[in-house]
Amino acid sequence: MKLIESYFYLFNEIKLITNNKIESEAETELIFASLKFKKYFGKSFYKIDIFGRHSDLVLKKEIISHFNEILEMRAKGIPLQYILDEAWFYGHRFHVYENNNIKSLIPRNETEIIVESLIKEIKNNESKNIKAIDIGTGSCCIPISVVLNTNKDIYFDAVEPYSFNIANKNISEYELNSHISLHKIGIDKVIDIFRQKYDYVTANLPYISKKNKLTELKFEPEEALYASDDGLGYIKKLIKILPEIMNKNGYAFIEIDPGQAYYFKSLDCFNVEIKKDLNNLDRTVLLKLK
Repeated sequence: MKLIESYFYLFNEIKLITNNKIESEAETELIFASLKFKKYFGKSFYKIDIFGRHSDLVLKKEIISHFNEILEMRAKGIPLQYILDEAWFYGHRFHVYENNNIKSLIPRNETEIIVESLIKEIKNNESKNIKAIDIGTGSCCIPISVVLNTNKDIYFDAVEPYSFNIANKNISEYELNSHISLHKIGIDKVIDIFRQKYDYVTANLPYISKKNKLTELKFEPEEALYASDDGLGYIKKLIKILPEIMNKNGYAFIEIDPGQAYYFKSLDCFNVEIKKDLNNLDRTVLLKLK
């Protein structure tokens, strides 16, 4: 099977699974650009290659078998990012899967609002040494993306109460061990462990209510998705300690469910700004101490 033929084969099969043309096209391109494909073929291919001078390349039978294995897992509902152990976020590739017991939340485009907002603030910060903390770091995609896209000397503490094998792998791959330190602790221990204040706090904590478990997210770790108190359980714990860990002129960036904006608007000790996502929904809260 030629490269161009295999592209349309994959695309059509994935479209039968997702029933979404745009999503199917994106997933097909992700497969060809993946490190797993590179492992089998010797290089990755992007759309310009597939529809260009490499279109007539003939793929080996084992590569087609590999495609069929991917399709079989995808038909079961397993996210492609877990099948490939690969997710793209803010222009960078991240590991997200080790095994069924060790996997991170798959980074979403909405979370890029935190990264963009923080990078903008850092550019306006005249301090030479910037300290930040990411609470509930998961794959560590937020700290890594920020450090890779700023010229300032920034240091992150990254907090994760569960396994941080994946985060550690991503930090090592981008050679950022001198900029990011991982700590296996929960929110409750942050004040006791660090005993310092930060210029910036970032958090993409679980914010879906435990009452509303979603079938489309069944393969992702529940501990990274769901929280008590209508999804505000962990967020309220964070809000409680923010005055103790934020510098006077510091900022906190928190991703939320659109229905939780009312809670932040009622906070008295913070100046509150709420940013919307591409769907015009309240998605990211910026907090500054009054």
